[in-house]
Amino acid sequence: MSIGRPAGERDDLPGVNGQRSGFSAGGRRVEVSTLGEALLRLSPPPGERLRDSGHFRVHVGGAEANVAVALASVGVSTRWTSALPRTVHGRRVADSLSSAGVALDTVRWTAGERVGLYFAEMGSPPRPTSVVYDRAGTAFGSLSAGDLDWAAVCDARIVHLTGITAAVTPESGTLVLRAAREARERGALVAYDVNYRAALSSPEAAASFTAGLAADVDLLICRAEDARDLFGLTGDTSKLANDLAERLSIGRVVVTSGADGPVARWDGESFAAPALPTVAVDRIGAGDAFAAGVLWGMLDDSPEDALSRGTAMASLAMSVHGDQCRFSADEVLEVARGAGREVRR
Repeated sequence: MSIGRPAGERDDLPGVNGQRSGFSAGGRRVEVSTLGEALLRLSPPPGERLRDSGHFRVHVGGAEANVAVALASVGVSTRWTSALPRTVHGRRVADSLSSAGVALDTVRWTAGERVGLYFAEMGSPPRPTSVVYDRAGTAFGSLSAGDLDWAAVCDARIVHLTGITAAVTPESGTLVLRAAREARERGALVAYDVNYRAALSSPEAAASFTAGLAADVDLLICRAEDARDLFGLTGDTSKLANDLAERLSIGRVVVTSGADGPVARWDGESFAAPALPTVAVDRIGAGDAFAAGVLWGMLDDSPEDALSRGTAMASLAMSVHGDQCRFSADEVLEVARGAGREVRR
């Protein structure tokens, strides 16, 4: 994998003076470390279709990148590990994350590759939101386990991984397995969001991968529909959380179910939180914002805070366009406490 700099590249851009960017080669310990691919999202304006629209909004997305930005925005020190090309698109991704305060010291910079794209058509009932991926030949797709400094990647209290990254390529699945093992060996907790995507893998493959990873997972996040489709579980959200915890032998499991609110099976106890009334402007990224809130609560060893912060961050994420949830801790906690005002003046 080349790390050469294209002609005319500026020296003041993230990572151009070596593999790492933003911090010294030795890195620094963070509270949450994430690993995954970032993409550029192109969306037609609401009410327009991909095949008809003449212009698109552009946002930076990617599950783990979204989690990192949301956490950094509330003041949690966060690292994101990936591979980016030395192109204007790669720099756009890096600028988006670094502007939120995310550490990029373990990002690998490459030449001759690209940033993946995805096209999202925002639906309104009865028309669903539809997504089309264009992620062949990306910098992240060529990343292998031997390319990373695992001591730096896993220098965190929590290492957060997702099923999306596990399914992008065969090698990316190996990356997730290696990251979980390296994290556990270094004393970090491992969080895994199942985040099933039918466009990337079959339910059977996703279930098999999750089961194989489970021994190294401390916290599992799963949608109720994924618990049913991947593992054949039935019942209400509380039963799904209990059954997942028992089947996979994971001590902390959080199951989400939209308007029904999330439920957690946490060290043998059950916890629940109501969903917040939300007028959704853009639903993409809400699950990542929820995961960020859960991790924030996990850092404080509080299942109640994990659920309340998660629901608050998910609701706030849906109130703005784009994949990222860039709200301060005060803004999130105000919503979580139900103390928000309709108009501030």
